[in-house]
Amino acid sequence: MPVCPSCNYKEDYNFCRMCGTQVRHTFTNQEDQLFYPLKDRIITDDNEPKHQAILSHTHDLVCAITEDGIYEYASPSYAKTLGVYPDELIGQHVLINAYPEDKHIISTILANMSKTKDASTFEYRKFHVNGTIVLLECKGAPIITSTGEIEGFVFVSRDVTEKRQAEKKIQNSEKLSVIGHLAASIAHEVRNPLTTIKGFVQLFSETQQPKKIMIYRDLIQHELSQIEHIITEFMSLAKQEYVYTDNLVITDLLDEVLKQFEPATGVKNIHIIRHYPKEHPLLVSGQKTQLTQVFIHVIQNAIDSMESGGKLAVSIEKSARETLCIVIKDNGCGIDSKRIPYIGEPFYTTKERGIGLGLTICNKIINEHNGFFHASSEKNDGTSITITLPMKTTGLYVVEA
Repeated sequence: MPVCPSCNYKEDYNFCRMCGTQVRHTFTNQEDQLFYPLKDRIITDDNEPKHQAILSHTHDLVCAITEDGIYEYASPSYAKTLGVYPDELIGQHVLINAYPEDKHIISTILANMSKTKDASTFEYRKFHVNGTIVLLECKGAPIITSTGEIEGFVFVSRDVTEKRQAEKKIQNSEKLSVIGHLAASIAHEVRNPLTTIKGFVQLFSETQQPKKIMIYRDLIQHELSQIEHIITEFMSLAKQEYVYTDNLVITDLLDEVLKQFEPATGVKNIHIIRHYPKEHPLLVSGQKTQLTQVFIHVIQNAIDSMESGGKLAVSIEKSARETLCIVIKDNGCGIDSKRIPYIGEPFYTTKERGIGLGLTICNKIINEHNGFFHASSEKNDGTSITITLPMKTTGLYVVEA
């Protein structure tokens, strides 16, 4: 078996799968050659060191695959981006570790490029070896022989996970800003006449009235209180003020919130399951009152969805991107997947009672904490709420004696 002249790796392909150096073969006939390597087509003796350096040091994922989708070459950058060494990919199908919902996209792109022989740009997701999802922006092109036949494809992919998250965060911030300005305007216009109406209703309540009139009066007072509650929620959306943040132990904060719900979960026969990492403490920087409000609202929604009892799982997962993912999952009635895109929109609610501002406020709070709020659900299959927050290093956590 030939040996790579650069790293002494035993290699039976035309180039080294460890470092990318070309390993030349002498073939007795054309059938013995497994494939035409990408580097044979783009590298000459003069520019080989230059291209080898590019492939070895680029952060982009560069790969060559056969027409059937089998890896023939993968750049060293795969180890850093996806946690998988290039030699582990050789001989594997390109769909390995691909996000299930994106496998059809990749297969369709390959089929179209085989048919049209044109380049294609698309986005797809793959799993890192630690389980996180990496979003990749890819440019692919067919490798065409001198006879016009396709013998494979070359792809260059770039990790755009953080870029897309930043774009989504900007869009979310802009949306919440518009909602906040609208809320402030409406709240101001409604609160003034509301104060006058409440004053006169209170004045009437101090005088002796027939029983029927008192019933109407109580009904008016109840509806006015409901309007006042909506205005208060609106004002919390419009409020923009600086708040001092603290280093919070997220496990302690969650336990405090869950303790408040012990009477309710006991009555409804709901079993709480905690999945916390062994590492302690897990810190986030935030405003305790606001984050508590978020967790209370999410957990309350989960409990409300389980009328006949069930399980409420609260887990914390550490991401490779120095973030903490707090996942609150129930096995309640769930939400139709078609409604998920509207979760968090003002006045959108699946409850018979409620004004549909709770999750909008939660979204706003998490956004202000530089985090992300995501909901996933299926009808009759429970709901999962994922709250992602930046993690503070344990070095900032000081325990006073």
